[in-house]
Amino acid sequence: MIHAFVAAIESPASHDLLDGRSEGRALCEALELANIPHSYSLATDREALRIALGDRLRAAARHHGKVPIIHLSMHGNAEGVGLTSGDFFTWDELRIELLPLLRATKGTLLVCMSSCFGNSGCRMAMQEDNEPTFWALVGNTDSPSWADAAVAYISFYHLFFKGLDLHNCVESMKLASADHNFVYHIGVKTKQNWQNFLRENSEEQIQNAVGNPQL
Repeated sequence: MIHAFVAAIESPASHDLLDGRSEGRALCEALELANIPHSYSLATDREALRIALGDRLRAAARHHGKVPIIHLSMHGNAEGVGLTSGDFFTWDELRIELLPLLRATKGTLLVCMSSCFGNSGCRMAMQEDNEPTFWALVGNTDSPSWADAAVAYISFYHLFFKGLDLHNCVESMKLASADHNFVYHIGVKTKQNWQNFLRENSEEQIQNAVGNPQL
């Protein structure tokens, strides 16, 4: 049995809230039906996101007696993610917010990015320091619709909590959503590849690669 719970943290755009679109709540309803432990936080601004990743996450972990899987449902682009308030976190800034959790979980954290270009979150592992990174990150290389993202992640968690390996769970996302842009990155591998790349390439080549995070 997977000793984890899904910590869904959502920050929709204001027009999503106006129209009643909530991928995070739809996901949690499916998780409830499948008896998958979970928590939900609506984080509309920078302070709320920090509380969601801090006090609320710790309280949920105590309640469930399990480690979290971080599910971030928000708008994004290749440079980072945005909140309802208009606040924007670059990938480096989001990594800083996640660092206490990364340290506490010691390289075992699974991060699921339900956002446009969430795949680019792999940049959080492209570091030269000795800080721990995530175990794995799941995301999309393009701009999935909310419907496709919701269906994909419902499929992912349903199979992951049944004990299927990460590769097969991500393959199921592609089939369930008919969107073949869902991918995953292993943190240690991504970090090592990046450090090797830094040693072997010029500054110009490194800057070009930053805009195309496919390591």
